[in-house]
Amino acid sequence: MTMESLKNSINTSSVESLAQHGIRRVSVAIGVFDGVHLGHQLLLKELVKIARDTDSVPAVLTFYPHPRQVLNPDEPPLLIYSQEKKIRIINSMGIRTVITFPFTREFANDDAETFLQDCLYSPDVKLCGICVGRKWRFGAGGKGNISTLDKFAKMENIRFSAVDEYMLDGHPVSSTSIRRAVTGGLLDEANRMLGRPYSLAGKVEHGESIATKVLGFPTANISVLQGIIPPKGVYAGHAVYGGERYPAAISIGTAPTFKHKDPAHLLIEAHLMDGFDEMIYGKPLEIEILKYIRAELCFSSAETLKEQIKNDIAKIREILKKEKKK
Repeated sequence: MTMESLKNSINTSSVESLAQHGIRRVSVAIGVFDGVHLGHQLLLKELVKIARDTDSVPAVLTFYPHPRQVLNPDEPPLLIYSQEKKIRIINSMGIRTVITFPFTREFANDDAETFLQDCLYSPDVKLCGICVGRKWRFGAGGKGNISTLDKFAKMENIRFSAVDEYMLDGHPVSSTSIRRAVTGGLLDEANRMLGRPYSLAGKVEHGESIATKVLGFPTANISVLQGIIPPKGVYAGHAVYGGERYPAAISIGTAPTFKHKDPAHLLIEAHLMDGFDEMIYGKPLEIEILKYIRAELCFSSAETLKEQIKNDIAKIREILKKEKKK
């Protein structure tokens, strides 16, 4: 999808409001879509097919905040992506219409029939198709399921499809399994389930300049706004800045070789390779994390650490070269 078509994306909060954009016929895929992983992508492909067959506009109907954040506020889920990034990925897959329905405790208490009425009914926009994951549930107590939707679709003469889970190595791909993989440092596994490199996004902030002045390897210190932080260590990846991807050595940890004002503060740093030398303090930066290289270590001297960083960068170059050939 081009940048121009992304600008023309429609992000709204109800099916009814689509009429204001000239949309009179719509098919929807319903779900939370955190990560927009391979299973979600399978669902979105089915949505596009249904929309094509019914001469309607494909749209994703999702929810914010995450339902588990509302229903279990003491243990909210770590989100794979921010709402904004989730929508950008959906848009980039050719689905320019995203409906984000506000999820509240009152809404969660609605029965399945009220849920369908609130989310899908519009006097001005005809609902032509619905697709969901086969195990998707909705309404108070999760009493609504694909049987409920199938009955509703037949009554309203709506095309309905329940999509099977995407299986990888004999296991279903899910947002929960991706969260576990990232938390456990299994980036290869997480990236396979996502169908893209896992990434963290934030802003570049001022650090203590040790990497530049002492080690000779300048880094961008990233204040992460949202995402799941992998375990401490050194990783191979890319930094995305200004629409360009740069090879990067990524460090997550507390830099134990040096003393800091707050030794408990987790530092997320990216050394952009290949001579990158722009001043990007205060600018947004995204880091794609491809592969775990080694654990964070405490070195006896700056010189020893400097030598290790040289070895890390050489190894990262080899890894990225192999990734490029895939």
